Amino acid sequence: MILSLIRQFILIMSLICLLLATESVAQQSDDLESIRSSIVEARNKGDMDNADILANQLLNQAQIQNRIGFQGEAFYQLARNAMERNQYDASQALLNRAIEIFQEVGALGKLANAYRQLGLTYRYQVNYSEALEYIYRAMQIFQQLNDKASISNTYNSIGVVLERMGQFEESLQAHQKALELNYELENTSGVASSLYNIGDIRRKMGDDELALKYFKDVLKIDQESGNQKDIAYTNHKIGRIHLSQKEFNLAREHINRAFELFKKIQTPRDTDWALNSLAELEMELGNLLEAKKLNDAIIQRAIKGRYRSLLVIAYELAIEIDYRLKDYMSALLNIEAALKQVKVNQEKATEARIEALSVKVYLAANSLEDAFAALQRQKTLEDEILNNKRLDAIARAQAQTEFVRRAQQIKLLEKEKALEQSSRNLWFTIIIAAFVSLFLLYGRYMQKRTNRKLSVLVKTRTKELEVKNQQLAKAYQEMEAISLTDKLTAIHNRRFLENHINADLEQSHRVYREWRDKKTAQPRQSDIVVFVIDMDNFKQVNDQYGHNSGDMVLIQLAQRMADVFRQSDYLVRWGGEEFVAVARFIDRDDATSLAQRMLQAVSDKPFILSQGEALSLTCSIGFASYPPILESERQISWRGLVSLADACLYAAKTGGKNTWIGVASVSSEEILAKEINQRDLPELIDKKLVTVIAP
Repeated sequence: MILSLIRQFILIMSLICLLLATESVAQQSDDLESIRSSIVEARNKGDMDNADILANQLLNQAQIQNRIGFQGEAFYQLARNAMERNQYDASQALLNRAIEIFQEVGALGKLANAYRQLGLTYRYQVNYSEALEYIYRAMQIFQQLNDKASISNTYNSIGVVLERMGQFEESLQAHQKALELNYELENTSGVASSLYNIGDIRRKMGDDELALKYFKDVLKIDQESGNQKDIAYTNHKIGRIHLSQKEFNLAREHINRAFELFKKIQTPRDTDWALNSLAELEMELGNLLEAKKLNDAIIQRAIKGRYRSLLVIAYELAIEIDYRLKDYMSALLNIEAALKQVKVNQEKATEARIEALSVKVYLAANSLEDAFAALQRQKTLEDEILNNKRLDAIARAQAQTEFVRRAQQIKLLEKEKALEQSSRNLWFTIIIAAFVSLFLLYGRYMQKRTNRKLSVLVKTRTKELEVKNQQLAKAYQEMEAISLTDKLTAIHNRRFLENHINADLEQSHRVYREWRDKKTAQPRQSDIVVFVIDMDNFKQVNDQYGHNSGDMVLIQLAQRMADVFRQSDYLVRWGGEEFVAVARFIDRDDATSLAQRMLQAVSDKPFILSQGEALSLTCSIGFASYPPILESERQISWRGLVSLADACLYAAKTGGKNTWIGVASVSSEEILAKEINQRDLPELIDKKLVTVIAP
């Protein structure tokens, strides 16, 4: 009886200690999370000294309490602080430490955030290939987690890098996706970020009026949120637009505001960025010596701080100032330094721009031979830029595929580490259970009884572990299946289309709805046209020449599709010899010319087979446009749209092949609710529910 009471007392005390320990751990987590929130708040206010103090406090507390995850968070926050100060090398080192920890503890969301920030540091260092690699890694994880807010932020990051690469159309598409997601999530700051980026691209494309409207809307949002850095950035952009429009008083007001805020939050690169704009303002006002003094100091600080993109901007301004001062020797020295830096930066567009400046300087100095040589270099660079655009698109597609593959490997590694952690936790539980049992139980009988319980526990946990192993193996197999690229042709597969086309259809639908509501003029360049392309008599190629030759034909077909359609269009291998092309945001009237060009791209040039033989082939094409009924709010699903195009393809095949047939119009909403069978089309045409066009 007494022994039983003692055991019960010890058990109760153990439970009390366990509860107290649990409560203590929870309190510690709350305290650490509070410090993290304070870091973010201080950074948003521009109080960087306090942000650093708090981040180091978080690191110390996490180390004392042996909280590995919070140690990673501390390194991440220190990296963000370093990035705010434009200390990119330090930020990269801290982010890499955070990434190692997040991988170890399996914190996927935090790992993705660290990848994205690491990519942005490379973007500021003009290393765009590394930037895209890490940002795509982040996107892969965020998509797995279905974290829409983070997906939108990552689209913005991708858009920023593509914009710096000169890919304005692709950049706008990325920012548009981010804007739509942020609007859906009612994320005001995210909407502001997307509008800011879209406005900046519009500015660079020469549409100052539209850009200014975007930036003014963004500034209102920034001022409501109180984020000092965002307010500074937007003021600077507004000031730059007023400067280009020769509205110097407004330009000075906004640029000075940006300069003071950047200085307050201790961002030296951004402070000099604003100061460079003030120097340009002084130049435009005729104060050339004052402009030169300001800009020369910026050049020295940019060299010291390794701010490579800012350094080139400052060199360009220095050349213009020297030109206006007629100090041509100094201008040529700055041209030489600028060209050296842009070659390191690998910015060919900027290099061509500086060569254009050198032409102007040489002409002013009456050095005609040097001017002609510079003009030739400028022309060569501009031709190379045009020729490289397609290569850049292919490289980006290959890079994205590689990022997806690497992200899958990382995912597997994380699962393996999680499995190891689970195993360690299991053995720790067993040891504690054994210790408590030995402490509580006296006597052989009680010891045997405890051992039996432990044996059952071990078997149970072992079985659970086996189940987890099976689940992990299955999950990895599923991850391997989630590929967005067709392995044979290197273009997208059906899964890619399923993931992306709905957003485009919704955008087109929204534009037409505003027109139907009489809010806008009739849309232009707002249709989505789906083409289904099928090789004629392809089975005979496989039967007569072998499957290797058949594969070569499909690879060449994908290449010819890329020649006909734009980089922004979707090219998809649908299955076998059937392909789908989605022409995004065009006028439906242009669909016939695209279809004809695709027919000719296939038939005009023989296909090269595996043994070197040349074989002439043809294809058939069916297409349908979205929205199929312009005046109707009710629209067709993407699957229904593909089915409609496929029915046209079937009609082209049965009508003799080597031709195209497309849907010109749909007159009944009834057919929008179902997928059209291939043999339904003739009846629909007879009933005048569908009108088709053909060559």
